Amino acid sequence: MIDNITMVNKNLSETEIKNIIKNSRLMRNSLNGLIYYDNRTTKNFTGGLFIKIDPNNRLKITGSLHKYYSYLETGSLTNFDSFTMQQAKATFERLIFNTGINPDKVEITFFEIGINVKLPIEPKTVLEAIHSIGKHKEKIFLIDANHKDNRQVTTERHRDYRLYFKIYDKVFEMLDKQNRRTPTGLNIIRIETVHRRCEKAFLKDFLNLDNLIRLQNLFFNEWENLNFYNDITAPKGTTRGKIDLIRNIIYNGKICVLNQYRSQYENNALSKRQFYTVKEFINNWEAIRHEFDIKNSKIVPIWKNAYNSEKQIVI
Repeated sequence: MIDNITMVNKNLSETEIKNIIKNSRLMRNSLNGLIYYDNRTTKNFTGGLFIKIDPNNRLKITGSLHKYYSYLETGSLTNFDSFTMQQAKATFERLIFNTGINPDKVEITFFEIGINVKLPIEPKTVLEAIHSIGKHKEKIFLIDANHKDNRQVTTERHRDYRLYFKIYDKVFEMLDKQNRRTPTGLNIIRIETVHRRCEKAFLKDFLNLDNLIRLQNLFFNEWENLNFYNDITAPKGTTRGKIDLIRNIIYNGKICVLNQYRSQYENNALSKRQFYTVKEFINNWEAIRHEFDIKNSKIVPIWKNAYNSEKQIVI
């Protein structure tokens, strides 16, 4: 379940430096007269993790633990299959042995926990139906503009937030990166909880199985509160824009939506005619609501079945 991770040791001893350079086969480099060591040119042949010792004797390891596991097992840098916390713990232990790092001194500063959910339907259909996560204090999912074709959505990722959630089309991502090992004939959505700017999380404590299980339970407790937009059946001829307006009213309330459109009108993003058309529709909403059939999304049972199937595999 652990995927991308960043680990640091801010003050290596000379003995540790020699062990890590030897065990990880780091190359000696020079920049402006300063010496540093890394495996940038060879990392994809040793498990995919980037390892660097900077001129200040600071160690940084970053990359996908899941891909590192796959490399050790099969020789391929892939992470589209199942990966349990027990496998993560064993992989950490192999990483410690293979690199010579000291788990008492290495800190975890960033990590992702996720699972790959195999679907019987097109992933984009699911992504378009996702609204938020949370039971009482919902976090809204937004389209990630850094990814093509609306294939990834995330909650807010402001620097003030230590945790956020993301969902993306895993196979589409691999195709976009021209990964030669992209699976065929599969629909996979990856869901992840991203933890960043972790404080005083040393590797020796992090890889304790009790801690990993605690993180696993937290992950599932959060993702079991994934919320989908309702399906809306409208009279023939209703535009997509009108359906989006209805959905906006249902989830945010008439006053909030009216204020949104008023702001657009005042900023010349809407014409006067467009604004008053929307305003009239919102004011008449209670009287015309019966014309629209609003019910739970048909995606929900499909998602729950696929999600629970993967959950049973990894727990």
